[in-house]
Amino acid sequence: MNPAYLRLSSVSFLYWFGTAACSYFTVLLQKNGYSPAQAGAINALNSAITIVATPFWGMMADKFRSIRSVLLGTMCIGIPLWVLTPVSLKIFLGPVALLFIMVPVGCFFRNPHPSLVDAYVVQRCARDNQTYGYVRLWGSISYTIASLGFFFILPHTGVEFAFYAYGVLCLPFILLMWNSRDPDAGAAGLPQTGPRKALTFRQMGFGRLFKNYYFITFLFFALFIYLPNTTSNAFMPYLMESVGGESARYGLITGFKALLEVPSLLLMRSLRKYFPLPVMLAGAAIFYSTEALLYANASSMTHIVLIQIFQGLGGGLLIGSSANYLYSLSPPELTSTAQTMNGALGASAAIIGNLVGGFLIVLVGIRRFYLIISGALLFALIFFAFTLFFGIKILNKKLPPAR
Repeated sequence: MNPAYLRLSSVSFLYWFGTAACSYFTVLLQKNGYSPAQAGAINALNSAITIVATPFWGMMADKFRSIRSVLLGTMCIGIPLWVLTPVSLKIFLGPVALLFIMVPVGCFFRNPHPSLVDAYVVQRCARDNQTYGYVRLWGSISYTIASLGFFFILPHTGVEFAFYAYGVLCLPFILLMWNSRDPDAGAAGLPQTGPRKALTFRQMGFGRLFKNYYFITFLFFALFIYLPNTTSNAFMPYLMESVGGESARYGLITGFKALLEVPSLLLMRSLRKYFPLPVMLAGAAIFYSTEALLYANASSMTHIVLIQIFQGLGGGLLIGSSANYLYSLSPPELTSTAQTMNGALGASAAIIGNLVGGFLIVLVGIRRFYLIISGALLFALIFFAFTLFFGIKILNKKLPPAR
């Protein structure tokens, strides 16, 4: 097997295997008596921190030309704080639980990790002539394995076990990254090999990103698709409860979804021969909108599990195509910044979604909530199609070649 492919696949596999343990924060709050509105407010606070943290650490990775160092440094702080989350629920500083201090601080260091890992893998794939989708699918497979493991374990151990397990499951990934190398930035005329030197902010030239019409319009599209989709996922435990399901078995849902991302990622190379990246992004929005519409009519856990087919296929398309699309739109010395700005948009969407979603469920009920989600995703699709038409036909701006 190709050594470069094996190493990059291992990075993806090990990172997402450990990250599967992070899906249970809302379940933990629910089990401790927090209402949907309260859970939404806490998740929104965490997302507010992420909006600042994700592009900040991305810029630091580009500035110092070392995604690896930034990733390892933030993990040393973010992982222990997340592991202690269940403990912080039971410790009070006056009337306030320690949770409200530890979790936001931990989010500043932990929540940028997915974007940083994506930036690392995308850049290494480009350098080592590997297909990103083929590498990323191992993350979906490992996430499935870990999620199904939690599905069987947590009903017997309690949801707190997932937080403690996270600290252990991250150790192999940290060891692998410690023995890995950074992708070559090749920025600002610096040599392609040899010692890296930190770049000045002037050399980085952030303004180039914001003068790119397709980059800016993609960010808006991403916000419009992340907002309803992250809100849908955040309140899934309450939908499960409404059909008589056990929210502690949320791992079954997340694991099945991740498994169903694999076909889209596996077909990414073939799909790109016939469809441009924007078309695949639009396809993801169609799958997501259909999924939410079906949730509004789900009446059992079996229905919810089967509906994950649309979430999985849409997720695979979005993961594979958005990472490559952003890489094509961004200058070489700003690829980490571009990827993490996309991650920050996901956090921005989560703030609005978590704040509004909880109250919306109380106001209109869980069924109509998912009808609204479906309509919002349809709007994202229409918006993206219009911006592409306007850019190509009216502004006469050519799409950059895919990389």
